[in-house]
Amino acid sequence: MAKGMTERTWLITGAGGGFGKALAAAALARGDAVAVTDRDERAAAAVAATHPSRALGIGIDVTRPEQVRQGIARTLERFGRIDVLVNNAGYGLQGTVEETGDAQVRALFEVNFFGALDLIRAALPQLRKQRSAHIINVSSVGGRVSDPLIALYSASKFALEGLGEGLAAELGELGISITTVEPGSLATGFADAATVAETKIADYAPIFERMRTGIRELVGADPAALAAAVLKLVDDPQPPRRFAGGYDAYTLIETSLSAQQTELRQWRELSIAPGGVAPSAPRNPPHGHGM
Repeated sequence: MAKGMTERTWLITGAGGGFGKALAAAALARGDAVAVTDRDERAAAAVAATHPSRALGIGIDVTRPEQVRQGIARTLERFGRIDVLVNNAGYGLQGTVEETGDAQVRALFEVNFFGALDLIRAALPQLRKQRSAHIINVSSVGGRVSDPLIALYSASKFALEGLGEGLAAELGELGISITTVEPGSLATGFADAATVAETKIADYAPIFERMRTGIRELVGADPAALAAAVLKLVDDPQPPRRFAGGYDAYTLIETSLSAQQTELRQWRELSIAPGGVAPSAPRNPPHGHGM
């Protein structure tokens, strides 16, 4: 732990494996306390067993509100507070928009967006009482850059990104920070475990094969390296609202933002022509946003 930092208590969802497990291990290794949660209670218990005096394994399915609330209650009963709340539970979906059924889309959003939303809402009374906390929402480079086959997955992560941005403005004065972490490819098996669209349409077959090949050829970064970076974000007194996790994520996001700026400027005259606010008119929306 950084010099001058006190021990923190974390609650991490989806921590029975993958990046969540790496983050829990990193926090425990430096002396923090961690509520390790996962839909698979045995996986959570196995991670917690490595540091029984400072870890608690809890089975939480984030789509089950009663389990979310029980998990928070057990964490507070054991540790007394939650300093870092990490929404890491999530999964991927690969398929074109037309090929993916309604049930698959809704199940995806239940975990990737509504599960995180429910956990935040359930924890906020305690976090506001503390006047000190850091919420980490684990999004994806797909939460900033979308591609064929992952449009719906990206939609769930774009929603999480929007939630984090607005929530940061709501909670900043209450001592609660929000950081959306956007990992690139990690060596966690995440892509291999992704759900695939339930139907197949021949017209999309070339796109599907091309994208699936590209996904299989990705070289994943070490999740422990990203976990170490997240610890630094939590220790920083002024953490970022968004953090690109990895070289590939940084490069893709930078390229996308540059293209967006170019396109925005290209259409500037037409954008400001209809009903534009005159430069002389004062306008001071909060945080630079207006409706």
